[in-house]
Amino acid sequence: MKIPSPTIIKNERGYALLVAILVLSLVTMIGYAAVRTSSVELQISGNERQIADNFYDAEGGLVDTLENTGTWMTTAFLTAAETTANYTGTVDVNGDSTDDASVEVRCIESTGTDIGTLSSAANDLPVMSHTGPPPSGSGCSIKYFIVRRYGVTSSNTAGNVQLQVGTWKLFNKN
Repeated sequence: MKIPSPTIIKNERGYALLVAILVLSLVTMIGYAAVRTSSVELQISGNERQIADNFYDAEGGLVDTLENTGTWMTTAFLTAAETTANYTGTVDVNGDSTDDASVEVRCIESTGTDIGTLSSAANDLPVMSHTGPPPSGSGCSIKYFIVRRYGVTSSNTAGNVQLQVGTWKLFNKN
């Protein structure tokens, strides 16, 4: 058996202490980076969640308006002139008794006339005839039916998400 040299055993210059401090510093930096990254990711995911919720509110207002046409497609709305007929309302998307979206409906018409009570987004619609023949392939005869075109604009209550869709409704020609 070989016995180590006494000079190696008695060498206490702090090499082990230096290595331990370096390893401890490295582990501390990794821990700090992990904590910092976690808090930043939580903030980012919170922002993404808020953006998604705002979009869902605006989309919910749009869908509710399209599905419940009885709230806006009234006799007064249908008999008003194409350049003046409009509807504004609010929608509670999640049923918590708080309005989540505001909606605006107007006729799509060929003059592009702005309606003063509506937002600029609701007035920014493509210019085309309000009435026309049913789309081909719809199964509806152009002899007996016409379509009327409408623009629906929905905004979440914060106003930072706005969605717009064009829709048409089938009517008898008489």
